[in-house]
Amino acid sequence: MLLFDHDSYTASVLLASLRAHGFGELQHARGTLDLSGALQAANPDVIILNHHLERPDDLSVCCTIRSMAPSAAVVVLVAPGPALKQVRAWARQTRSIDSILEKPLSDDFFFTTLEDLLASRQAARKLQDRAHRLAKLVPVDALPAVESGVDAGASFFEAAVLFTDIRGSSQLIRKLPPQDFFALLNQLLSAQARQIEGFEGSVIKYTGDGVMAIFKGVGHAYLALRCALELARMSKVQALPYGVGVAQGLVLAGFIGDSNQAGQRRQYDVIGATVHLASRLCGMADAGEVMATKAINAVGKIRVPEPRPIEGLLVRGFDQQIDCVAFKQPD
Repeated sequence: MLLFDHDSYTASVLLASLRAHGFGELQHARGTLDLSGALQAANPDVIILNHHLERPDDLSVCCTIRSMAPSAAVVVLVAPGPALKQVRAWARQTRSIDSILEKPLSDDFFFTTLEDLLASRQAARKLQDRAHRLAKLVPVDALPAVESGVDAGASFFEAAVLFTDIRGSSQLIRKLPPQDFFALLNQLLSAQARQIEGFEGSVIKYTGDGVMAIFKGVGHAYLALRCALELARMSKVQALPYGVGVAQGLVLAGFIGDSNQAGQRRQYDVIGATVHLASRLCGMADAGEVMATKAINAVGKIRVPEPRPIEGLLVRGFDQQIDCVAFKQPD
C-alpha cells in the first residue's frame, strides 16, 4: 500500500493508524518524483491520496497512477465542501479514482474499505499470475477453456507442425552426470522455445529430447520454415545437436483426459497425420538439418539456403511416397 501526501505530519498520523490496524508494507511518497519511483519499485495494490484544498494540482497524480499502475485501486481522502465537489468532478471526468472518502474518517468505514479494495486487487493479481503461468503451458487459443473449466471440444484447423529432436542423447546421458545433462537439456529446450515464440509459434509440449510446436494463421508456412532454419543454425553451436522436421496440413487440437472426473489430469495436445509426418521427418534429419515436405516449401518459398529435393521418400506409417526437401546450413 502507498500513501501520497505532501504534508509530513498528516502522513505520519495516517501511516501510524494504518500500521496499528495491521496494514504492513507501507510506503510514503511526498512528491511526484517519489511517487514515480515507488510505483516502479513496489507495484502497490492500493494507493491513498490525501487531498488538500490548497493543492488542487495533486489530483493530476491520479492520472499518473492510472497510467503507471493500472491495476492499483486509487483512494482519495478529502474534506467536505468545495474540495469534495472538486474531487468528484475530477473523478467523473478522468475515471482515475476508485473510491472517495470524506474527512474526518470513520475508522470502521475507512479500514473496511481499504481491506475490501486490497483483497479484490490481490485476488485479481492472482488470477493474472495464473493466466500468465497458463499461457506458458498451453497456446492462447486454449486459455478460455482452461479458465472457464468448460470443454469446448476439439478443433480442426490448418497448421504447420515443427519437431526438434536431439541426436545421440542416449549416449550423451551415459557420458555426463545426470545433473549436467539435465542443465544442458533445459538450457537448450528453453532457447528453442524462445525462438519458436519469436516466430509466432506455440510450443505444444516438450518431448523429452526436443519440442513440438505449431504455427497457424497468415504466413504460418513461411514462419515455421524460417524458425526451423534458425533452430538448425543454433544446433551447430550447441553441446546437444539436433535435427528439425516440418510438415503442413490439418490437425486436431483439444484436451486429452476425462473432464468429468474430479482431480483428473488433462493435457492440451495436437494430433493427426500431419503431426506424425513432422515427427518422422525430424527423426530422419541429420544434426543441424531441416527436413520438410515439398508442399510446405511450395507455400513458404524458402530459397536460401538452397533446398535439396528428396523425391518419393518412404516414411514409416504412410502408404504413399512423400516429396520432401532438406535444408542444410553451410559449414
